[in-house]
Amino acid sequence: MLKVSELTLASVGYDVIAFEDPIEALAELRDGLRPDVIVSDVSMPPMDGFEFHGHVREISELRGVPFLFLTALEDRNSMRKGMTLGADDYLTKPVKKEELLEAVGVRLRRIEELRRPLTGVVAAHGFGHPMVVREGQRLDWDSLKALEFLFYLLEHRSGVTTFEVAEALWPGKTESKASSSFHTTLYRLRKVMGGDVVESANRRYYLQESFQIGYDVDAYRQLARQARETGSMRDFVAAIRLYTGHFMAGFDSNWVDNVRLSLQASHLTLLETAAAKAVTSDDVTQATTLYQLMTEHEPYSETAWEGLADAWEARGERARAAEARERFERLMMEG
Repeated sequence: MLKVSELTLASVGYDVIAFEDPIEALAELRDGLRPDVIVSDVSMPPMDGFEFHGHVREISELRGVPFLFLTALEDRNSMRKGMTLGADDYLTKPVKKEELLEAVGVRLRRIEELRRPLTGVVAAHGFGHPMVVREGQRLDWDSLKALEFLFYLLEHRSGVTTFEVAEALWPGKTESKASSSFHTTLYRLRKVMGGDVVESANRRYYLQESFQIGYDVDAYRQLARQARETGSMRDFVAAIRLYTGHFMAGFDSNWVDNVRLSLQASHLTLLETAAAKAVTSDDVTQATTLYQLMTEHEPYSETAWEGLADAWEARGERARAAEARERFERLMMEG
């Protein structure tokens, strides 16, 4: 059966490496052999296919490789066990040539699809409702978790483990369910962005360093840091313009909340510093604009509303100054 399967697959042009001993196959896989698809029998000494599958999945680079069981066992329990372990298919012997070729072909076409690189200028927008744009066209996502996963990787450039991702994106799930969700989501992310976008090493997953993607949150942080260092109003304004909405609106994971709160606090300080600088420079028009932005960013900031009222008074707009103070009082009473 091993020889027949090998010849069947080789007859259509596939490069096939066959092993009679699963221990020998496992040694080669651990030593760096990286197949696109694995077809394994279930009943074989000295370890069965299920045990072999478990050892293969311990190799991080092979966790997403399609795995097909090929066996004479036809009882439901064996089939259920194979699929529960995460196998992609379960073929029973005797297997027709067309059936084997179709099962392998489907998986190889999926691999080719994942390896399709994403070309052109790519930009990820984390402020407001998150989106990814290539050459001016917004990319479509069939999984919001895949989109969230991308931004999680953008926020963790030093790499993440499957456990860290699972805790962030699926808190409370069992280890097996979280692992399944992780690999499914990774597949969907690669499908949209291109198979080379995420790499793994030492059981950590990273965005490829060679993958160029503009990230507005990184640009904002860099400009905000530059503004604090130079004290230039031009730098303050450039950073402030990038903050077009709270981080990842519509997403409520704990990690998103933490980043969102950090950015909100940082931006409030940035606005306050820029507004105070405008007041010192007697630029009351700029100060008015900045304090107005502060009230929109943090409606319960007394500093923002009092600063806005003072700016309106400095411009001779006493009615507007009074209105600003009244609006703040109403907010405090309603709150």
